[in-house]
Amino acid sequence: MDLSIVSGSGGGGASGDEQEASNNNRKGKKTYHRHTNRQIQQLEAFFKECPHPDENQRRQLSKELGLETKQIKFWFQNKRTQTKSQNERADNSVLRAENERIQCENLAIREALKNVICPSCGGPPFGEEERQHSLQKLQLENAHLKEEASFSFLL
Repeated sequence: MDLSIVSGSGGGGASGDEQEASNNNRKGKKTYHRHTNRQIQQLEAFFKECPHPDENQRRQLSKELGLETKQIKFWFQNKRTQTKSQNERADNSVLRAENERIQCENLAIREALKNVICPSCGGPPFGEEERQHSLQKLQLENAHLKEEASFSFLL
């Protein structure tokens, strides 16, 4: 159930005797007032339609529900804060799941990169040094084959 804070000097939902006893016992401390289920249902229904009621709307609600306008004002403030927190928690949960999914995808890509093969020969991938060495070797082999081809052409 929702709790609303009502200042010790104001009305609240308590009777006059309870109010006076509360004021004498607490001297400036806040008392708590539980709203009835009917009050909460009506406040919730109004909140769905209008989360930021103006002064006139709060005054009308206070008359209908038998609460002070301050109680209505604070209930709406608390409800907006509660709703915002719930939405943030839900958003964070979605973002956490998305982050976890991306991290798993990132890990899978890293693992796949470890197992990359050379597209031309099917062997392991080349580093820059290996590539340069392989290129020199191929150039030497190409020069040697050219010599052989020109020699056999002469024969």
